[in-house]
Amino acid sequence: MALKRFTKPKFLEQVGREPLGRLLEKHQVDFIANNVVLPDITLEDKPYYAALAKLVLAQRGLPEAFVNDLYAVELMANSFGKSRLIGVAVGPTLALEGRQAMTEAEFAVEVLLAEPLFFAQKHSETKIEALCSFEYHGCEDPVDQRGTFQMPDAETLRRIKADIDTWLTEEHEGEERITEVEPYEIEGEFWFLIRRGDSFAKLPVAEPGGFAVRHLRPARDLVAVYSPERDDLRIYGKTARERGRIRQILGQRLFGDDEYFCVRKTFTLNPLRDQWRDALRVQPGQGLDKVLLVSLQTRRSDEFGVEERMEATDLFALWESEGRSAIPMKGILVRAGFEVHFTGEKKPRTIYVRAGNNLRVARHCDAAALQRWLAANGFRNIEPEPVNRLEGVNVERLERN
Repeated sequence: MALKRFTKPKFLEQVGREPLGRLLEKHQVDFIANNVVLPDITLEDKPYYAALAKLVLAQRGLPEAFVNDLYAVELMANSFGKSRLIGVAVGPTLALEGRQAMTEAEFAVEVLLAEPLFFAQKHSETKIEALCSFEYHGCEDPVDQRGTFQMPDAETLRRIKADIDTWLTEEHEGEERITEVEPYEIEGEFWFLIRRGDSFAKLPVAEPGGFAVRHLRPARDLVAVYSPERDDLRIYGKTARERGRIRQILGQRLFGDDEYFCVRKTFTLNPLRDQWRDALRVQPGQGLDKVLLVSLQTRRSDEFGVEERMEATDLFALWESEGRSAIPMKGILVRAGFEVHFTGEKKPRTIYVRAGNNLRVARHCDAAALQRWLAANGFRNIEPEPVNRLEGVNVERLERN
C-alpha cells in the first residue's frame, strides 16, 4: 500500500518544517546508511516541500522505520486520531504549548516524537478499529458481563495462541508457531488482534539493479471483539472457516465452552417494514443526530429468488414523495445501507447491516453509539429465521452455527 498524504506538498505544509526536521533527524543514521540524500534545508518552503514529497513518492532506499512512521502519522492525522492522542498532552511527560492551534498532522508528529510508546499503542488501537466488516456471534442466554468480565491473563492468552497455532498446523498452513495475540481494552470492549502467517506467495520486488521474485509468507491480521455489555463476539477474518475456528477457541478459553457464541441471527431489518420511518428515530444522548436509509436490497421468497436493489439520498423521502411503499410486505429484507450523522462530526458515515450477523461500518465512526442505536431501534435481534423460506414452509428453526 502506497503512502497517500506525505506525497503531497500541501500535507507536508500542515506538518510544518520544524516538526518535519525533527522527524527526519530521528532517522538520520538510517538515511546515511541507505545513501538517501535529503532535500536542502536552505530551500524556500515551496520547493522544499515539493522535493520532500517527491522523495517520499519514490520511496527508493527510504529506511523501513521511517516509512512505518509516515504510515502511522497518516492514519492518526485526522480529528478521530487527534482525539485519541490528546490525552497524552495533559500528562507530565509532554507539555505541548498551544496544542489546540496545531493542525492534526502536526499534532500527530509531535506526539510520535515525544511519546513513541503511547503513540504506538493508540495507533494500534486505531488501526484495528478501522476494520469495517464483522460477523457477529451471540450466545443463547446473554448476560451483562460488565461487572464480572476481566481482560484474560497471560496464561489464557498463551493458550489462545497455542490453540491457533495447533489449528494452523492441522490445516497445513504453517508450523512456525509465529502467531501473536495482542489484547486491547477500548471503550469497555475487549479487542484481540491476532497476527498470523498467511499462505506462501511469490511476489516481484524492486531491488537495486532491477526486479527479483521473492518467496515469502506474508502476515495477516484477524480481529475479534468481545462486548461484555451484549455478551457477544464479533470477528473480522478472511474465510468463514477461519472465523468459525476463532469463535470456538475464544468461547472455550474465555467461558469454557467452544459453542458459547453459537447464535448467528444477530441483526434483523424488520423494523424498516414494521415501523417505516420511525425505525430511524434517534434519541438525545445516543451520540447520533440523524439517520437516513440510503440503500435497500430485497429478495423475493418464491422459487425465483429475484433480488432488487434501490439507492437514493433518502429512500423514505423518495417513497413518500411518490405516495407509495417500496418495502415489500412479503419476501426478505437482505441488506440496508444507512447514512449516519454522528454528534459532533461534520461528515456522515455510511454503514451496512445485513440480516443475519454481518455489519459493515465506515472508518472513524462511533461504534458504541452505533450499537446503542441498533439495539434501541430493534435492529439487534437474535430470533432465528426458518431454514426453508420457499412458499412459507413452517420448519424447524436454527439457532446454532
